[in-house]
Amino acid sequence: MKRILLGTSALCAVAAAGPAFGQTTNEPVKLGIGGYFNSAYGGMVSQSGQSKNGRRQDDIDTDAILNFKGSTKLDNGIVVGASVQVRATDQNPSKNNNPALNGTTSPDTIKRSYGYIRTDFGEIRIGDDDDARRQKAMTAPIAGPLFGANTPDLIFANGSPGLTNTTMKKLEQEKRVSRLLYFTPTIAGFSFAVSYAPGGEKGGIGNANAPSLTQTNGQGTTFVNNAVSAAASYSGKFGDFGLDAYVGGSSGHRVYGANAGNQVTGRNNPSAISGGGVMTWGPIAFGGAYERLYDRDPTAATTNAGHQKRDTWDVGPRYTIGPFAASVDWTRAILQNVDGNSSATNDVVSLVGDYVLGPGIDVGAAVDWTHYRPSAGNTALNGPNYTGLALMAGLGL
Repeated sequence: MKRILLGTSALCAVAAAGPAFGQTTNEPVKLGIGGYFNSAYGGMVSQSGQSKNGRRQDDIDTDAILNFKGSTKLDNGIVVGASVQVRATDQNPSKNNNPALNGTTSPDTIKRSYGYIRTDFGEIRIGDDDDARRQKAMTAPIAGPLFGANTPDLIFANGSPGLTNTTMKKLEQEKRVSRLLYFTPTIAGFSFAVSYAPGGEKGGIGNANAPSLTQTNGQGTTFVNNAVSAAASYSGKFGDFGLDAYVGGSSGHRVYGANAGNQVTGRNNPSAISGGGVMTWGPIAFGGAYERLYDRDPTAATTNAGHQKRDTWDVGPRYTIGPFAASVDWTRAILQNVDGNSSATNDVVSLVGDYVLGPGIDVGAAVDWTHYRPSAGNTALNGPNYTGLALMAGLGL
């Protein structure tokens, strides 16, 4: 009788579990919308140098992004999702993008777009995104999301090169090319990331979506293929002190378009190393970063020209008390052989104040001083001497 009862119980258990085998408790994909809107008014109160000629002294600059996110958590705990960032402003082709790299005559609308799988063993991404080094990068601490000397969201100046300095400059011509990325979980404060990009284009727009060793727009443009990047970071607290730091490197293989003249494939392969850290103690934070770029943009390099180098660093403190924050940071870029034979130095100093009105709402103001000087008697490198002082105020949401 005991055997019969046990057998009957087993059959009932299987029958009850039957419907469960035909179903799943996987969560449906959940869609979320986020993003930001940063806008500021700025005016040049003082300028000197030929770069100011024929240009306005004030302007309004806006950067806005819509972020569409979707994800789901499976029965086994794996999270699968995607993120697509769409520009919510009309981008000027001369600012931060190269339309030719996107296969269109207009600026790209999609800032980044990738899918991911996240487990206890880390996260894998595929799509258009920054490389591992830029993902881990940090700068001197800045007050608020709007201004600063190192890669600020908004800046006002009429000088060169590129108006501002950065210790997070991209290796490829386009910031967020199609790549694979892997992020490890954080263990004892340490985490690592690696990435690989077969080509130098966004959206996988190779010739007829097939592999192409040389992406070219017919104008002799150089492209970076087989870009590999790796980085490590640390975050920890020691009593009242905190430390965040990173180090990373990137390298790639340069190929040239059909009209590149006497440039030599493989001679000017680009590479980059960078690192930085920030220490905190109560309301005080202090830190900085450094980046060396090698042959990043040899626009006129020939077989006889020197290799291009770009050394950039920044340093500065931030003080926060309640909703108020203030920071001062200084960056310097030393540029060598960018056009084959010239050098230059670019300094930017930024004093920033920020006030948090509410969660995700900032108002800020800043004073920026920019000083650019090429080598003596040579203005071929991004233009002549320039010095400018700008006042700015803006809103971040």
